[in-house]
Amino acid sequence: MSTLGPWLKRWLVGAAQVALLLLVGLLIQWPAPVSDDQLVAAWPGSDLVVSHWPMVLELQRTVAQAHRFPLWNPYFGGGLPLGADPLAALFYPPTQLVHFFSLRNYFFVLMTLHFFWAGLGTLLLARRVLALPRWPALVAAISYMATPRLISHLGAGHVTIMQTVCWYPWLALTTWATVRQPLRWGPALALCVAMTLLAGHPQMAYYGLLMLATVAAWLLLQQARQEGWRPALFSATGLLVACSLGVALAGIHLLPLLELMRYSTRAYALHPKDQITLTQFLHSLVNEPPLGWITWEGMVAPGLSVLCLAVFGFVSRMRKTWPLVLGVVLVASLAMGQASWVYLVAHYVLPGFDRFRGLARIWFLGLLGLALLAGLGASTLTQALRRQSRVASLAVGVLLLALVATNLVLLDQRYSQVGSVSLITRPSRVALAAQQLAGNGRIYGVQENIPQLTAAELELRLADGADPLLIGAYVQYMDRAGGYYSTGYQQRVPYDAPWVQPDPRLLGLLHVTVLVSKRPLQDSHLLLAGKIDGTFLYRNSLDAGPAYLLRPGSNGQLPSLDHYQLLPATIQLLRLQDDEQSFRETSATGGYLVVATTAYPGWIALLDGQRVPVQSFAGLMPAIRVGPGTHTLSYLYRPASVLRGAALAALGLLTLLLWLAGWQLYRRGRLPRMFPRWPHRSRAALVGSVSSPASPEQAPSSEGEIATSLGQE
Repeated sequence: MSTLGPWLKRWLVGAAQVALLLLVGLLIQWPAPVSDDQLVAAWPGSDLVVSHWPMVLELQRTVAQAHRFPLWNPYFGGGLPLGADPLAALFYPPTQLVHFFSLRNYFFVLMTLHFFWAGLGTLLLARRVLALPRWPALVAAISYMATPRLISHLGAGHVTIMQTVCWYPWLALTTWATVRQPLRWGPALALCVAMTLLAGHPQMAYYGLLMLATVAAWLLLQQARQEGWRPALFSATGLLVACSLGVALAGIHLLPLLELMRYSTRAYALHPKDQITLTQFLHSLVNEPPLGWITWEGMVAPGLSVLCLAVFGFVSRMRKTWPLVLGVVLVASLAMGQASWVYLVAHYVLPGFDRFRGLARIWFLGLLGLALLAGLGASTLTQALRRQSRVASLAVGVLLLALVATNLVLLDQRYSQVGSVSLITRPSRVALAAQQLAGNGRIYGVQENIPQLTAAELELRLADGADPLLIGAYVQYMDRAGGYYSTGYQQRVPYDAPWVQPDPRLLGLLHVTVLVSKRPLQDSHLLLAGKIDGTFLYRNSLDAGPAYLLRPGSNGQLPSLDHYQLLPATIQLLRLQDDEQSFRETSATGGYLVVATTAYPGWIALLDGQRVPVQSFAGLMPAIRVGPGTHTLSYLYRPASVLRGAALAALGLLTLLLWLAGWQLYRRGRLPRMFPRWPHRSRAALVGSVSSPASPEQAPSSEGEIATSLGQE
């Protein structure tokens, strides 16, 4: 019993902390926890509805029906490689929870678990690195997991932003641990790096890795100053190997993503002009976002209670907290964008730093720093009272925690944008009518009339669509086919204005069968099929079908878009799936058989069972040379980038397992001691003496066991 008592106490304390974090994560989403029809970001224009929901629906449906992962999304934007699209987060392990829940419950569970994960990581970071007592560490945890900026982005449907920034505390924690014990904690850092990259938001992953590099450099400098360059070099090697291993583990997504970046509109110049002046930034720390800013992009306030505690933590421990405060100030300077000379210098020094939209998103790093400072402020108050009375110290700790949690939960309710799931998932009468008219053809919404979620639900193929990484060749073609012209980076098709008139001939070459518009269209080749709820539906009389035969040009090569000629042929559609189209074609002359879809690396053509080269018609559509007679063509998506990425990830996983096994053998003395045992490093030596606990009870006593910090007094 003497051993059972302390063990049971530790685990009860740990369970209470876990329960508290989960409770806050649920309250942030209120009333979603008590209503099956309510969900954060369940409104028509949110990214959750526009992108995330249809993508995970396709994943859930394909795995259930075909028992494979979907690698191509055919339902909007002319088709996109699903494994490469960050918004799909296809290879992020938590995404696979979709196979066990309804879609509403999946997103609710996903959000709750990530809130909890962010809080748990911050709690352990505060306990282990800053040596904060239990209640102040919980203050830091809730200050970050419930920060208004996070719920604001989630309310806008930015699921992948949330997923990524929830790994920031873990990146910092495992970086610290790896510097201390590279052989032991390197695998944990590798996993955190991989999860950050797989979570689905390249911009936030970039910022997270930037934080990792900065924290690692600071810790290594401290280590080299106090222990010499050899231990620091050993730790730096461990960090480098662990980070490289993390990148390899994420290779199954990174290699397809790099391929997509070359072909998407993000390859075009993108120079954001975002700027927040110093006055606006300081005002926004305690008030609303700057005027003219979208709420979630301009939200910098951490909550008044958190800000006050953070300021108190800095003032009371100024000589110890200056590195953390300096980091927060630096991040704030970068978040101000073009209004800050720090950003103007950084975007020249850091590769690719200026290729992102929403420059203020880097402020998530500053919010993590403010959360830790708030924990330090709470610790100062409780430690001062602890010398007088343990009961008073405990009461103040509980009061501060309740104050911060209440303040943030009430504030977050204003930005969560909880809405009705049944409303966003109910197909409109226009969508149902278009489905009947289109058959296997595409639908073109002049004003994006059919939501992408509805298209995925009804398995409609839209010629319009929105995605941050639309294929550039498709966007350029649709500029012309839609009757408008635009340049530079685009994430939506089409553009609509009263003077815009779509070209039914060019749309027909993409097998657009139906056009939907809120205003009448004038072209005589568009036949009015009906009007529903003020929306016009047209049949396209110039639809060329899912595939068609072109006469070769005068030089025997593919004709241009301005001089093509269709040849008579009998073409039968044999199979139409997201990653495969098959046809039987019969003609007397032969020519170029064009498949009315988007060409992209990874698509291959099999003519009568033999692989043949694929050319590009109009810079977009795949064309295969066929002779006279009857032929069978299969057009398949078999991306080599995904296979190479999977091989790299498998190699990384094998290396990780070998590392873990080797460490276990090494620590048990079954492998020779190849590495020197340097003197024990104190916590303060690596964090710049940010905090020193008032008594042994206030900080975790075991230097090696990070996980058990939850239950330690």
